[in-house]
Amino acid sequence: MQTKDIKKTIKIILSNLKGKTFIWRLEGSANLVIQGVDTTVRDLDITTNYEGIKIFREALKKFIVKDFISEKINGRSIVCDILGFEVEINYYGDRTLNMFDKSKKIIWQNLEIPILPLKYAKQFYETIKRTKKVELISRYL
Repeated sequence: MQTKDIKKTIKIILSNLKGKTFIWRLEGSANLVIQGVDTTVRDLDITTNYEGIKIFREALKKFIVKDFISEKINGRSIVCDILGFEVEINYYGDRTLNMFDKSKKIIWQNLEIPILPLKYAKQFYETIKRTKKVELISRYL
């Protein structure tokens, strides 16, 4: 997924969420790329809360390919196909992974996006034991 694809996909998500205010943030590799980390993005990952998963389900219903309870995250996941790219929206059972209190909104390519700053993204990856991501992020801090 190239930067232009990330932007197009996020733009579609944001336009479908227009006028809705709730808690969510971008995470995963796209979150890192937006903050200047050189890494590959295969899909978009989003984290939200219980209310948010319902809002995403309704707002993106025409894109949903899978809606399930995930044992891996002990919570709910929605998988969408937007422009041929996978968008995974998660509501974690382990609330400490949400890190919503650490999220911040940034303007990226004229889009306002809630992200998890690199310092906290590193903590997130440490918690889920993704050492390669921790090492990668460490080079940028």
